[in-house]
Amino acid sequence: MAVNGLYIVQGESNAVVALLKKAHRWPRHQQHLYEQSILYEADPLLRNFTDLRDVLNSVNDLADMNPDTFLSPFLDVIRSEQTNGPVTAQALSSVAKFLSYGLIDSSSIKASNALEKIADAVTHAKFVGSADPGHYEVVLLRILLTLRILLLTPVGRLLSNESVCEIMQSCFRICFEGALS
Repeated sequence: MAVNGLYIVQGESNAVVALLKKAHRWPRHQQHLYEQSILYEADPLLRNFTDLRDVLNSVNDLADMNPDTFLSPFLDVIRSEQTNGPVTAQALSSVAKFLSYGLIDSSSIKASNALEKIADAVTHAKFVGSADPGHYEVVLLRILLTLRILLLTPVGRLLSNESVCEIMQSCFRICFEGALS
């Protein structure tokens, strides 16, 4: 049975958007259509996901898209300093799922560039910490798992030596972090 990548990306996009909205504590009963469009325009992360939704609705197959197009909103969330741990963890989980399901075609001309961007975003992930050290550790675990999947999937062979070294350095940094339980 073939995996329909469009539905996977749409589902993961919806999951990240839901957490972004929850993080901003937008009351659901106050979200009128007009107000909702203003909120999407005010937050560039949400606007990126709105643009992605529009693109996904206009194509029939994910293979017709540049991988950067569907990855960039998730990578922007991973790099953002304004997102909290759960949002970043969901975006990392989404990228890991895309890699695991083979949504990035290794024969694509743009695959190598997309993988380099994933490696860069994940090794430089940022998020707002919380008082609960458990949230922090969950995000670090998601980072490690995403990097592991990135290296082990068939498309991982397209990574440059510099990216692989940076991934290994990032893993060692996390492993030797003193604040972990």
